Amino acid sequence: MKTHKAASALLLFVAGALTLALPIVLSGCRNSDAANFIDHSTINDAGVVSIQKMGGDIDVNDAPHGADLSTMGGNIHLSNAGGPAKVKTMGGSITVRRASASVDATTMGGEIIIDQAGGAVKANTMAGNVTVHLVGPSSGQRDVELSSNAGTILLTVPKDFPMEIQVTLAYTRNSNRSYRIIDGIGLSQRTSDDWDSSQGTPRKYIRAEGRVGSGQNHVAIKTINGDVILKQE
Repeated sequence: MKTHKAASALLLFVAGALTLALPIVLSGCRNSDAANFIDHSTINDAGVVSIQKMGGDIDVNDAPHGADLSTMGGNIHLSNAGGPAKVKTMGGSITVRRASASVDATTMGGEIIIDQAGGAVKANTMAGNVTVHLVGPSSGQRDVELSSNAGTILLTVPKDFPMEIQVTLAYTRNSNRSYRIIDGIGLSQRTSDDWDSSQGTPRKYIRAEGRVGSGQNHVAIKTINGDVILKQE
């Protein structure tokens, strides 16, 4: 009898504790749809917007001093970044509409769009297209590194953008169409003769390189089974 009463008391205590704890846990979530996740959002002393989510989209309108955004699964949209922006999702698209400083964007699967980029850019997706548009004066170091394991890469640079550029396009033997490096810059292109199986699936490579002006900015582009398109404006 004593054992039964003790067990009953313990169950009541645990139930009460869970009842008290549940509102505290849910208060960390942004909405009822995300009740299984706890999100974290802060603005640090430097004014950088920092958001980390266990799942779901992130939409930031303005980050005048920069942003550090990450989600375990969802799209990320950043309208304006006045400082360095670091954005990462485990699965989803990334869009940065205006960036005055550097951008570092990574997704495990999805499209990346970086528009009106005024600083250095690094963008990597495991599967998806990458579109980057550089704007503004070409002063200062503005290196660009773009890669996709399955997708087309489009880079637009200012007419006078000084750069040393290297492009590597791989296409697999079972790819369903021909892929090309399309540029109006006059890059030197060459295609490998033999199928290379060192990476698993047999593939050939199209490589291109060239220099514009002083070549002070380093531009590296890599993709598999996707076109590479370079534009000046």
